[in-house]
Parts: sequence; structure tokens; C-alpha cells
Amino acid sequence: MNVNDFVILPGSKAGTSVRLKVKTVKELQLEKAQLETENKELEKRLWQLQSNMSREKEERRKLGAYHWKSGQAGLTTTQARAVARNNDNTKKV
Repeated sequence: MNVNDFVILPGSKAGTSVRLKVKTVKELQLEKAQLETENKELEKRLWQLQSNMSREKEERRKLGAYHWKSGQAGLTTTQARAVARNNDNTKKV
């Protein structure tokens, strides 16, 4: 028997241990390595995304504030004038 074959479970009584199969320990070590690799890749992607977003934000700031054109008053179309007139006429009656 090897000391590494035993694990003390958290929350268990003092001195209580559980014997793990060697296969399970190897699987856990492999899974840990895979998760660490995946974590590093995700951190790298997150850093790239944050870098791109901050660069784009800086570019937008340099270009000036962007305002939606739909919120600005402009020339009304013939149909819009007709609808406005109809609304005015119905209010007068």
C-alpha cells in the first residue's frame, strides 16, 4: 500500500480516510491537467477580448461621441406631413 492511495475527505471525522483506486487517481490527475490547460487558454482569450475592446473604445473616443441619427429632427416626408395634418384636424373637431 502506498500513502498516496488514501485521501482524507473534508468534513469527515478525524483520521477517517478512503482508499482510492489507482486508476481514479490517474484520471483525476489527467482531468486536472486538462482543466489547467483549458483555463490558461480561456484566460488568454479573455485577455485578448479585453485588449480589443479597450482599443476599440479608445478609437471611438478619439473619433468623438456617436449620436443616433434617428433621434434628431429632420425633414419630414410627405406622408409624415399628411399624418400630422390629419392628427391636427381630428383634434380641432
